[in-house]
Order: sequence, then structure tokens, then C-alpha cells
Amino acid sequence: KTMVAQTNEQQQAADQALQQVHSGGEKNLHDAMISMEKADISLRYMIQVRNKAIDAYQEVMRMQV
Repeated sequence: KTMVAQTNEQQQAADQALQQVHSGGEKNLHDAMISMEKADISLRYMIQVRNKAIDAYQEVMRMQV
């Protein structure tokens, strides 16, 4: 749950930074790009963890008892 919540927070922070850049706010482009990349990396990491968990579950289900 915490991993999903952190990823969501990073996505929201990246969206806010991008909106500030578009509206001409104080946020500069470099900070917006950095927050977007952090959010992207976090999302990719979460997807890989999910894929590994699914693979492990499928492997356990294939085992014969």
C-alpha cells in the first residue's frame, strides 16, 4: 500500500510541477523534468515488482503437490 501511495504522490507532484511550468509559475523547467522522471521511475519500479509477484504466484500454482 505504501508503495502505491508513494507512487501516486510522485505522480501528483509531477503533474503540479508541469502545471506550474505551463502557467508560468515559479517552478522552473528543470525541477519539473526531474519530478516527472522520478514519477516515471517509481511507476516502472512498481510495475516490475507487480510482475515479479505475479510470476512467483504463477510458479507456485504450477507446482505439483
